[in-house]
Amino acid sequence: MKRFIFTLIAALFVISVSAQPPQQGGQRGGDRNARMIEMLQASLNMSPEQAKKFAPVYQGYMRELRQVRKDTKAVVDSYKGQEMTIKVAKKIMLAQLNGDKQIIQVKKEYIQVFVNYLTPEQLSKVFTLGQGPRRPRGGQPRGPQGQTPATPRQ
Repeated sequence: MKRFIFTLIAALFVISVSAQPPQQGGQRGGDRNARMIEMLQASLNMSPEQAKKFAPVYQGYMRELRQVRKDTKAVVDSYKGQEMTIKVAKKIMLAQLNGDKQIIQVKKEYIQVFVNYLTPEQLSKVFTLGQGPRRPRGGQPRGPQGQTPATPRQ
């Protein structure tokens, strides 16, 4: 009987959650473009006009970086099913280094574009946006390999 009641409550919960209207703009997290413009404006101390002009350029920059990272991950993931040998490890490291080299190239190219939109102070900040320490959604800092660091015993 308890199992039946629990199943019934769980089903009602799922139905009520799925009946919720979609979030603002129909996208996950609402209007990303507006939030990105606000973030740029605040982080780089931009005027609203400057942020609106710069936002599409910055979006192109971020899109290119994501594509390089995605391509690099695809190459590295292609070796997952193989036995880890020195040869495979070298191929993985070379793929990651090649990805790093491509990211540096994209950044170099965008410096030439960003100078048309930004002050020297803003230009120096733009490449460090979003590169601070990241915290997972649970709020715990992560160590190497995505593991939660061990806490010292007292």
